[in-house]
Amino acid sequence: MSPLLSRAAFLVLVLGLGLGSPAASGEAPAPDLVYREVTVGGGRGHLLEIDLTTAGLRVLDSRAWGKKAMTAAEFAVASGAAAVINAPFFDIDGSPMGLLVVDGDRKQKLRRADWGVFYIDASGAHIVHTSEYAGTSGVQQAFQVGPRLVVGGEALALKPQSARRTAVCVRPSGKVLAVVTHGAVQATDLAGFLREEGCVDALNLDGGPSSQMWVSSGDVAMHEPGGTAVPIAVGVFPGRPASHKNPGGGCGG
Repeated sequence: MSPLLSRAAFLVLVLGLGLGSPAASGEAPAPDLVYREVTVGGGRGHLLEIDLTTAGLRVLDSRAWGKKAMTAAEFAVASGAAAVINAPFFDIDGSPMGLLVVDGDRKQKLRRADWGVFYIDASGAHIVHTSEYAGTSGVQQAFQVGPRLVVGGEALALKPQSARRTAVCVRPSGKVLAVVTHGAVQATDLAGFLREEGCVDALNLDGGPSSQMWVSSGDVAMHEPGGTAVPIAVGVFPGRPASHKNPGGGCGG
């Protein structure tokens, strides 16, 4: 499938209109999920902006559907997610690496590595260093990967290495951004881009052939395919805040 299926995908794709909280009289409701095509390091990229007050963001585990790995498109069909990106690293045998929490159920323990942890609890989304993760019982979704790209609003200096990239970040507003690049970019360029987007903290996810994104709403769809299926992904569910479990028949915890 072509990465861009319509001219609208070059501009802005807004999903979930009318599914969030009622707006004040005369105002349109804020969207749950916004898609933009962006430029990262001189190349094309895809960005999702997710409002966790009205949309759910959940870790999806392919093992819940009896498979070792799935593509972003397959995760979307199976779970009913409006958007899906790939997430953490996985081992040579296909098993996911590091901490994994799905719907409040810890599937795998924390790995002692110089990585970061992305997690969601009742207060919203967070990105911390492995050593800073407390692992409280209130964590609903979490995975571990790295390196961190932005810390405290500052882009980190990273070793030069070019690859296709996937990343997530958290803005001061609490909104989450997810980015997948179409081609290879430097990690430093991605970090700088996310800092310019107002990210307080950002985390590099698995990249290379793993990088992929699926977005679908009505007649408009965007698919940035990867080169391989992945065991763990992240799904976005407009109109269903993070407290909701198993949207669209997804995996339980």
